[in-house]
Amino acid sequence: MDENSTNYGVRHCARYVAKLKGSMACGLLSFWLLLLCINVNAQTIPVTGVVSDQSGVLPGVSVAIKGTTTGAVTDVNGKYTLNVTGGQKLVFSFLGYATQEIVYSGQKQLNVKLATNASTLNEVVVVGYGTQRKATLTGSVASVTGSEITTTKNENVLNSLTGKVAGLRVTQNSAEPGSFDNSFSIRGFGDPLVVIDGVPRDNITRLDPNDIESVSVLKDASAAIYGVRAANGVILVTTKRGKKGTLELNYSGTYGLQVPSGLPKPVGALDFMTLVNEQLLHNVNGGQVKYSQADFDAFRNGTRTSTDWYSPVIKNSVPQSQHNLNAMGGSDNTNYFVSMGITQQDGFLRSNDLNYKRYNLRSNLTTRITKNLSVDVNINGTLDEKNQPYQDAWWIIRSFWRQVPTQPIYANNNPAYLNIGEVDGSNPVALADADVNGYRKYTNRWLQSQVSATWQIPYVQGLSAKGLFAYDYYHSNNKLYQKTYNQYSYDANSDTYRPTTYQSPATIRNESFERPGTLMQLSLNYDHTFGDHSFTGLLLYEENHRQQDNFYAQRELSLPVDQIFAGNAQNQIGSANIGDIYDYVNKSVVGRINYNYKSKYLAEVSFRQDGSSRFSPTKRWGFFPAASVGWRITQEDFWKNSGLSFINDLKLRAAYGKVGDDSALAYQFLTGYRYPANGSNNQLPPGSVFDGTFVNAVENLGIANQNLTWFNAETYNIGLDAEAWNGLIGATFNVFRRDRSGLLGTQILNLPSVVGATLPQENLNSDRTQGFEIELSHRNHIGAFNYNIRGNVAYARTQNRTVVQARFGNSQLNWHNNQNNRWNNIYWGYGAGGRYTNYQDILNNNQFVSRNAVVGDYIYQDWNGDGQITGDDVHPIAYNSAPLTNFGLTIGGSYKGFDFNMVWQGATGVTVSYQEQLNIPLWGGGSALAMFMDRYHPTDPNADPYNPNTVWTPGNYALTGTTADVNSMFNIQDASFVRLKSAEIGYSLSPGAIKKIGIKGARIFVNGYNVLTFTGVKYLDPEHPSSTYGYLYPLNKTFSLGVNVKL
Repeated sequence: MDENSTNYGVRHCARYVAKLKGSMACGLLSFWLLLLCINVNAQTIPVTGVVSDQSGVLPGVSVAIKGTTTGAVTDVNGKYTLNVTGGQKLVFSFLGYATQEIVYSGQKQLNVKLATNASTLNEVVVVGYGTQRKATLTGSVASVTGSEITTTKNENVLNSLTGKVAGLRVTQNSAEPGSFDNSFSIRGFGDPLVVIDGVPRDNITRLDPNDIESVSVLKDASAAIYGVRAANGVILVTTKRGKKGTLELNYSGTYGLQVPSGLPKPVGALDFMTLVNEQLLHNVNGGQVKYSQADFDAFRNGTRTSTDWYSPVIKNSVPQSQHNLNAMGGSDNTNYFVSMGITQQDGFLRSNDLNYKRYNLRSNLTTRITKNLSVDVNINGTLDEKNQPYQDAWWIIRSFWRQVPTQPIYANNNPAYLNIGEVDGSNPVALADADVNGYRKYTNRWLQSQVSATWQIPYVQGLSAKGLFAYDYYHSNNKLYQKTYNQYSYDANSDTYRPTTYQSPATIRNESFERPGTLMQLSLNYDHTFGDHSFTGLLLYEENHRQQDNFYAQRELSLPVDQIFAGNAQNQIGSANIGDIYDYVNKSVVGRINYNYKSKYLAEVSFRQDGSSRFSPTKRWGFFPAASVGWRITQEDFWKNSGLSFINDLKLRAAYGKVGDDSALAYQFLTGYRYPANGSNNQLPPGSVFDGTFVNAVENLGIANQNLTWFNAETYNIGLDAEAWNGLIGATFNVFRRDRSGLLGTQILNLPSVVGATLPQENLNSDRTQGFEIELSHRNHIGAFNYNIRGNVAYARTQNRTVVQARFGNSQLNWHNNQNNRWNNIYWGYGAGGRYTNYQDILNNNQFVSRNAVVGDYIYQDWNGDGQITGDDVHPIAYNSAPLTNFGLTIGGSYKGFDFNMVWQGATGVTVSYQEQLNIPLWGGGSALAMFMDRYHPTDPNADPYNPNTVWTPGNYALTGTTADVNSMFNIQDASFVRLKSAEIGYSLSPGAIKKIGIKGARIFVNGYNVLTFTGVKYLDPEHPSSTYGYLYPLNKTFSLGVNVKL
């Protein structure tokens, strides 16, 4: 559900705002108390040295005192200087080299030689309910670190993940502030389960990226441990925690400018009149122009002025900023991380009435109570607010695209009187101004808290018990104020302005929505090694309780006071959205065993027994097993002694898992009635009048299905992981398949036409998604220049296997409408056969041609060869859903104090198709977009388009008046693209230069977002979707200046 459209009670606001503020205050108080407890006692000795490798000195090596934030970086001669206390450990680290730790024993000169090693095999990856070393993973799990995420600067974490994880598809549909309009999936499966710090949560888009430690993506049987909610894969987000050492303060801030990407502008008056005349002349029976030469001359000589509807509504650039301040540190017993972030984003509306603000506060605390008992307390508070005019941005864009440039914005050009639009009566300047038409304010609040205790059980090495309890509360309060306003027409004869009232009566509406939830876990964990045999085990019990409720109230206003109490009692509304009320409970028993022998032979077996309150008592529980195996061939002696030993790691793995999906279930096993009964677009809700009062009727819910249960999804994955030359080159390859069964459907087309009740949903249908993923990486250094490259490509497509349906009237219809064993999301339409480039093409065409045809018209493919274009020529021509193939390329590097990073991403196998104003110039009697000037047209605008001697100028579109069929390859565009998603260049100031002013580290950088795009789509951004007929707020390009400071 979109939080912007959910509802909340005003009566709850004060109480929960107070809760949130209290929690924030408590977190801040804990933070400052921790600061007061920090005590540093150090007697230091200056030490110098040179760091080198087998080839010579190494500039840029990090030299740090372990457990502190004190450190240095070697200069161009490999030298470093650092004040050290005897007994402290010095840590020498450099990309592509094995890290060394040396205990300082008092010497004044300490030279170190590093050995090359770029391997990532010992990296720890977060998996379901635990962690594993990358070397021993048997599932398909991809991971990205927080530092890799923040290289792409955006208010939405999902956009920052784009192109960085193989198989993770992220599409940004709009950059409208506060909308968070993204489509994302794992392997094209659908919306994945998102787990933040071990708790399923739905606000990943609102996370502060500076709070994230890592993101793991579980793509195959590794997700099965989450059972009934994991059919579409799982995204695990881990936030940062404190670490032992003195206080470290980090500030990160950016300020940037956004510019619209792919927002077409409407034509001016001269082009508008040209197109109108052109359309009128495009008449085989003879046409007559509307605008004379005198009309054109009036605009050319300044007697009349063309109206620019774009600039009064849309700005060319608007600001955006993000700031984060966090503190971390700790002692032997307690570690802490405290963070506060502020995000602000302005919208492109010139009225400044579209904007978004977000405040993030997080406190993660870990403390050891006793030798064997530790406690973790996490508290996260998020508050965001979106402000906009009463009318949505897409409707405002639709309006200013439609307004004709021959009409002024204001009646008689008097700024006090907004003109009535000639086309549909609207005036986009009025729609975009909250002072004129009212406003909408969407306020969302999240309080997320969890406490866990881990007990290392004495006398049983490796065995621990853990308990976790989480309480989350989401609260949304929306306020919608519809103002009544006037627009005017001017009567020159009487010199008067005649008003027309809009949005009457004025209304005020408050919407309230709340979603509390709890999660409880009790688990036993075991981790032990017996010689060459290593075991880990998990046994867990989990309960998850989720609730949702809402309420809204509305009154009409006689006075312009934006408060419910000021409204009239007559016609007041108070109700709730029935679809936004639920009370769900899940209970689960989870188990997992991991085994490896010498890190060579690997195996994992897991299960989850899930129960869901959404099902009938006879179908409430489901069992979801998973198993995976791996073989690290490079650990075998025959490999080590072969000529392929430069490949230091080669792992084959295979996985199978069964998962479930209960998201489409809503108590269909129950019979009953719906009250009040539903109406429709053409029919009021049924009911009766008693004593002059209308009473709503009830409506039977239809036949219940006691046997309805969840979808089942079986996942298969075969993979290969390879690493050569100690990590200089890495590769991962996966082939996967997911078979779903039990998808919901009805027998409505298979049973007699009259049953007497609504047929129940049944587990009838099935589908299959399959594809592959490839990821390649390389990192190395050339002297002081360090670089890294990582690329990925993923392909996935879904096929319907079983879809219950009846046969149709003939073989052609049976073929056309069949959905069984057919790829889904097929675009049916007419193929493209070319264009008429001259009159000879029209005369000599071997298929029927309308007498209205002119040069530049579209030639549709005669698919069945019968010499005419009919419905029988409709056939599969394109794919109309998410991209079939996604790819990404990340390139980064550093040299001395400079660093750079850029992310390229793109997609193929994707199309877009538009209607209305993005398909037809002058649609609905309105204006046209400037892109339609690129068209076939007579070079002489007054020439007859049907005269064979007319000279033509070619273009992208046909002559005004000819429109490409919406379902044809002339309207459908290949939306494949390659985009420079982000690029950043930074410079870190010398620690010695800034140490004098108390700064441990400082870096300045410039960053670009959506910098360059290469695509075949004309005039629009390739990710601009066709929903709402293409009237969407545009994507943005953002260019920022930022700074990172460590204190």
